[in-house]
Amino acid sequence: MSSPQPATASPAAAAHRHQHDAGRAGPADPARSAEPEGALVVHADEQVRTAFGILVEKFEAAYPGTDVLVEFGPSARHAQHIVAGAAVDVLISGDAAATARVVSASGGRPSVIARNPLVIAVARRDGPVHSVADLRRTGVRVAVCAARTRCGDAARSLVDVHPAVTAADGPAAVAAVRAGTADAALVHRTDIVAARADLPAIDFPAAVQHADQYTVVRLGQDDNRTAADAFVAFTHSALAQRVLSDEGFSPAG
Repeated sequence: MSSPQPATASPAAAAHRHQHDAGRAGPADPARSAEPEGALVVHADEQVRTAFGILVEKFEAAYPGTDVLVEFGPSARHAQHIVAGAAVDVLISGDAAATARVVSASGGRPSVIARNPLVIAVARRDGPVHSVADLRRTGVRVAVCAARTRCGDAARSLVDVHPAVTAADGPAAVAAVRAGTADAALVHRTDIVAARADLPAIDFPAAVQHADQYTVVRLGQDDNRTAADAFVAFTHSALAQRVLSDEGFSPAG
């Protein structure tokens, strides 16, 4: 496993140490009952890279004595490393099975901070697709992510549809709609935001019910419990929830 690297101030990067801005006003809602300080190791799902690139900067600005070291990657890989004994203070997981493994092994305390439902991305609201039923209509071209991708597996488990376009990932499926080679794409809402595509998104009940859940787990490390508790509280703050919403995530509730 590579050594965790500090998140950067840029939302697009998370592998270099960024400068603390002690003069920047921090968020008002995280608790300050004890002042957090020191290094904090966070392992986070790749899907939250952009949101937590922003949030780590905000947390460190609120608590200038802290230094958050973030490693982004698949939740299952993080779980494997943590179960094997990696020293990690906080896990942010988008994989329920991975979360369960970590909680069972570490006694960590999980809480849901966001959800990421599958949606139908369409080029325009007055087009041929308004519901899941429309995806099965003759002549409607649907883009679906490849098998063994997060969006592809979700789409195939929720919707019985024969895709006209098989895309490598969510942004590629969104690109097919933008290019006119597909009338609709089954993707996560975060894929639309990541592609910077101004496309309407249609929710449907099965996807909302079975949305991916993103869970924060404060692990059993005692070295920096105060900072870890503060970071977990911060992920539930109004500021954090706004940043997650801006990146396409739905509220936890």
